[in-house]
Amino acid sequence: MAQVPGFCPEGEEVKKMEVNTTNTEKRGSYLSRELRIKIYNDVIALRQQGLSYGQIRAAIKEEFGIVLSKSHVSYWTRGIHDPHNGRRIPSLELLEPSEDLAYVISVLCGDGHVKTKKGYHYVIYLEAKDKEFVEEFAIRVGRVLNRPPPKVKVNSDGRYYVEVKSRTLYELLKKPIEIEKIRKYVEHCEKCVAMFLRGFFDSEGSVSEEGYITIYNTDYELLIYVQELLKKFGIATSGPWPTTRHGTPLYDPKRGKVYMRKKDCFCLRIRASSNADFYHIVGFTIRRKQERLERRYGRYVVAEDL
Repeated sequence: MAQVPGFCPEGEEVKKMEVNTTNTEKRGSYLSRELRIKIYNDVIALRQQGLSYGQIRAAIKEEFGIVLSKSHVSYWTRGIHDPHNGRRIPSLELLEPSEDLAYVISVLCGDGHVKTKKGYHYVIYLEAKDKEFVEEFAIRVGRVLNRPPPKVKVNSDGRYYVEVKSRTLYELLKKPIEIEKIRKYVEHCEKCVAMFLRGFFDSEGSVSEEGYITIYNTDYELLIYVQELLKKFGIATSGPWPTTRHGTPLYDPKRGKVYMRKKDCFCLRIRASSNADFYHIVGFTIRRKQERLERRYGRYVVAEDL
């Protein structure tokens, strides 16, 4: 049953639900979050159908074998508590495939980060120089988490960034990325595949003055997966091949320091013959990349739109 909008932390008095199939209403062990949410959704739906608290308690006992107190039903139906306990998406099992989620996943496979703060805050973070890219990510991650878009801010060096807390997205996307874990969300439909590719190329891709579309990443298996997805649309690629090896120096002009690369980096390139297909099927959210592609291949790309 559908969730109602609006979440608030669940109180400790609601977490420990009464679990038995008798009328003694003896307090039992903790229920899983997923089960509490299923019961909560049924309670809300039954109340919307006009059932009394007593009728709701009887229906829940019949379906789940769980005895709810009248206070549980009252707190839930009046919006005082609910079992999400601050997590917008309580578990991977309740995460629904969508174009928005596919885009979020791909960005976090690239420029984005998932990390913990102080051991218990699970933070989703993106920083980039292109404002429209960060704004697009903020809008989509907001829709995935069923919340307003997190605010896009500017750091001291003029780069845009956004961060939002989500333990569920952290569990899905902590690195190294597990392809099998994200596959069902990415390959849900052709639109999800295309949106995953767009997010990844927004994050990791570049368009040279000569019109070459290239992506760089240290995760070879991820690039092979991206190559397979492009092939589904008939978009031909070359690579991936190594560009830099671990142990080679890397100069950071921002900090004025030289670091040693910890991983190999690989390059995957779209063949020029597939640039028009890439433009029409995938494309870029970032305007400067899309415009460079149009300028170079205008006779192939733009003409087809006229």
